[in-house]
Amino acid sequence: MRVVDQPLKKENQMIKKFLFLGLITYSIISCAKPDKFVINGELKGKDTGQIQLMKYADGKWLVEDSTNISKGKFLLKGKADLPELRVVAMGQNQMIAQFFAENGTLTLEASTDSLGKGVVKGSKSNDEFRIYQKELMNLSKEAQGMQQRFRTAQTSGDQEGMKKAQIDYEAMSQNLAVYAKNFIRTHKSSTVAPLVALMQFGQTIKAAEIDTLLAFLDPSVKASIYVGELKKIADKMRGTEVGSMAPDFTLPTPDGGTFTLSSTRGKFVMIDFWAAWCQPCRQENPNVVAMYGKYKDKGFDIVGVSLDREKAAWLKAIADDQLVWHQVSELKFWQSQIAQKYGVSAIPCTFLLDKGGKIIAKNLRGEDLARKLEELMGK
Repeated sequence: MRVVDQPLKKENQMIKKFLFLGLITYSIISCAKPDKFVINGELKGKDTGQIQLMKYADGKWLVEDSTNISKGKFLLKGKADLPELRVVAMGQNQMIAQFFAENGTLTLEASTDSLGKGVVKGSKSNDEFRIYQKELMNLSKEAQGMQQRFRTAQTSGDQEGMKKAQIDYEAMSQNLAVYAKNFIRTHKSSTVAPLVALMQFGQTIKAAEIDTLLAFLDPSVKASIYVGELKKIADKMRGTEVGSMAPDFTLPTPDGGTFTLSSTRGKFVMIDFWAAWCQPCRQENPNVVAMYGKYKDKGFDIVGVSLDREKAAWLKAIADDQLVWHQVSELKFWQSQIAQKYGVSAIPCTFLLDKGGKIIAKNLRGEDLARKLEELMGK
């Protein structure tokens, strides 16, 4: 009996061995990090139609995936080596949700009654992004109220009211900056942190400060596209730092001619990047008008560089805000080569030049601009 039983015993041992190896293999496979993400979506109020997943690359939003809605439901697929911002939209203009996608299974619930407010679950990075967005939304509502107060005061000629609204707006901006810094500090291992830095500080801090910020971030996020964008901005800033010569340019004027920056040599000059659609720019314009009126006969000049796309809107804003100094524009929105050359990623953005064309200050507004001009040219 023992002779007959021996092969069966060995066979049972082999079976157990293979089962054990199979369990190890399954464990490895099941614990492996997903290399793509799937979005299970539901759009209430829309039974059919096409929907798109979009990602930002090479300076524009590109379609990563698209599918048809069936009975209000859809499935989209994509890949993110690190968590990145994505947009789900119907066509180019109807955004359903903006969120941080990371590889794995995500769910998206939205309604046609509130496009742009879709709720995404399954992404830790997106949960972090929503925390920042919520605070940003609250401050945005405050900013809109201040802008309305400013416009009301401007219409009635209430200079004191305009000044108060401007001071409140600047204080709110400082509060947002403090909140953003704290958010970055507590989320240094999240790719949301460099995006927040890009949104909040990409234009206002110096190249060395960007370097310090990037060094603070966890190595796990250093390959993020947002870190890459911050590095690009820092590299451009190095060419337009205080103490550098302002890059010269020749751009079209409203009357169809051209204007060259270096033609202003011999004067203190402020290059003002703005646009008709930029409410903070329009809010600051009365202060700039006042500064120009006060110092234009003392050797102060301004060159307004618009990031508008439509000439009619640009011309109307110039007339409405009484901007009587030099105005130029490529009418290329954020694709403006001069804006890119100066590292401009947010407006309003200003560069103050000395009489030889050297940059002596950046992003002066309100009282800060008034104090600097008084220091240079007197009261």
